[in-house]
Amino acid sequence: MFVKSILDEKNAGVITVKPGDTIRQVAQMFKALKIGFAVVDDGDSECAGCISERDIIHHMAEHGEFDDVPVSAVMRQALSTVHPDMTLDEVRDLMTTHRTRHVVVCNGESLLGVVSIGDLIKHSLTECRVDTAQMRDYIAGHGYQ
Repeated sequence: MFVKSILDEKNAGVITVKPGDTIRQVAQMFKALKIGFAVVDDGDSECAGCISERDIIHHMAEHGEFDDVPVSAVMRQALSTVHPDMTLDEVRDLMTTHRTRHVVVCNGESLLGVVSIGDLIKHSLTECRVDTAQMRDYIAGHGYQ
């Protein structure tokens, strides 16, 4: 299975924030949308960086400030990016190696979406359920002559 299959299932756009937004605004947006990651769009490049719940918490633990801190002070410029034709196993390995919960999917310069570890788990569970049903049918002799 490939990354593009996850994006097709999600059928969701990419949530972006601006470098000048405050981390309080971003945290409120994360809560309202029930997400934990956004791509930072600075207007010049579609993908100037990213910010996650973890980035906000780490900043708060170190500095204590929250209200007026801009995204640009907290965001990560280094992104874990993947191509839509990468396998899900490759993406899992990348997430494990880089200890990240989200990867940005790009096709050249075009930002296509974000895949989370939750998306991968959901897909794996669906595959396991299908495999289990097929094995049960095979063992029971259903659909096989």
